[in-house]
Amino acid sequence: MKFQILILYAMIACNLFAGTEKKEDPILATIGTHQITLSEFSDRYTDYLISAGVQDKYYIREAILNNMINEVVFYYYDDNKSIFNDLEYNNEIEWVRKQAILAFLKDREVYAKITVTEEELRDAFIKVNENISASHLFAATEGEANNLYNLLKMGFDFNTLAKQVFVDSVLQNNGGYLGYFTWGDMDPEFEDAAFKLKVGEISKPVKTAYGYSIIKLEDRQPHPLLTEYEFQTKKNKLEQTLRLRKRNTFERNYLNQIYDKSKVIFNEQAIEELWKNLSSISTLESTNRKNSKIVCVEYDGKKYLSSLIEQKISEIPSYHKNKITSPEALKAVIEGLIIQERLYDEAIKKGYDTVSVVKKTVKKLQDNTFLKFKLLNILDASIVSDSELIDYYKNNIHYFTLPEEINLQEIIVDRKELIDSLSELIKSGKDFGELAQNFSLRDYSAKNNGEIGFSPIDKFGSLKDIFTKSTIGELIGPVRIENYYGLFKILGKKDPKSIEFSIIKKGVRDAFIFEQRTKLRDEYINKIRNGLEIKIDYKLLASFNILE
Repeated sequence: MKFQILILYAMIACNLFAGTEKKEDPILATIGTHQITLSEFSDRYTDYLISAGVQDKYYIREAILNNMINEVVFYYYDDNKSIFNDLEYNNEIEWVRKQAILAFLKDREVYAKITVTEEELRDAFIKVNENISASHLFAATEGEANNLYNLLKMGFDFNTLAKQVFVDSVLQNNGGYLGYFTWGDMDPEFEDAAFKLKVGEISKPVKTAYGYSIIKLEDRQPHPLLTEYEFQTKKNKLEQTLRLRKRNTFERNYLNQIYDKSKVIFNEQAIEELWKNLSSISTLESTNRKNSKIVCVEYDGKKYLSSLIEQKISEIPSYHKNKITSPEALKAVIEGLIIQERLYDEAIKKGYDTVSVVKKTVKKLQDNTFLKFKLLNILDASIVSDSELIDYYKNNIHYFTLPEEINLQEIIVDRKELIDSLSELIKSGKDFGELAQNFSLRDYSAKNNGEIGFSPIDKFGSLKDIFTKSTIGELIGPVRIENYYGLFKILGKKDPKSIEFSIIKKGVRDAFIFEQRTKLRDEYINKIRNGLEIKIDYKLLASFNILE
């Protein structure tokens, strides 16, 4: 049964637009008054084989059919009123419906229109058969990248700048050298810029998925002999790769036709008020607040009242609402809702919501949503004794232990020469806390003599290992942290400590239920199935040809 559950989850990732029609449609299974036809099973089974990349096996056929039977049992032969009346469930059901329509819009209006020329294919063929090596200077922001580029134009040494911009000791000492790579190994924007350079040439700042890079081409190693035959054999794969690399550009161009960011006008006061309202309530519902008739945002002449925006936010799934952690995040979500509204209107105009493949996709996504909520419903209702939880707690105490904590003082500045001077002052006996008050940029710690209070060691990211190995009273730094520099002094450490069972009982139950979810689900479904008449045509299941 555990394998069957894994199959069930894997099916969620299947190709959503797959499916075939059968002229003859014999009954493969009967569950009470409901039936599963051979064509329904064949569609599901084909989807699974394609997505999982496995061969047809009888035991897999049985597992898939058993899951389909379970789905029928869950949906039609159990009490689901609490799910169907759940606001969050209904929000997700509507959300996935719209996402399926928008996915089809993107497929038709963006991906289907991506073209690849013969010239692009031949250029890619040459690049994929050529190794190049490069060094780079990394910057988190465009402004910092431009400053680095200007320094290079003034004659500053590339290797010297690498020592300043990189925290990683290897890149510091090798001038930002990345070694050899070929086409398809690196960020596409980085590659495109690097392959255009001559050996020794330095690029202007290049925006990548990670920030900005200034690239210096170190060497080229072209393939000595390329043949037309090799090109023809690799042509199809190269075309697929080029289409994938063009997706982001085509998506961006299409979106620019639909949505013009310059036409957005936010009412900052209304945004701030709306943010306070959303932060103060757990369930978002349209209200009659005083600001409900105030325009929150305007786009291309269309005005959106705060009440309307709040209502729209209340209708999105919680996993998206949880991303609203600041007024800026709220504005980003509002922009997303406006974009989605315009894209959805475009899809409806084109009738994409009525296309049969979209309807099939919507049903699959909504069925998966139901199954997700059904499993949560089963697990929430499961009864677990205190003795089981206590045993689980004792046997897995490492799950319920607070991590190591440290308390330290910090001084954060944005100039290397300043941090070097402060370091010398501290070494000569100057008080760390006094210097932190006068120079540190982080207000909340500067006001407290640079002390940040006890915090989990994992909070400190790349500095974690350094702090772990340091002793109380030790001065650490200067350390470069992106665009800033820091000095640190360890004030105290707390060893890991287990949390009392009474305090963390709910967390223990959640962890126990998660580990036992397959067993609990199977026990639940078997109780219902035992009361139903279920018939399966095993001969048909074994004999039908999936290729027909």
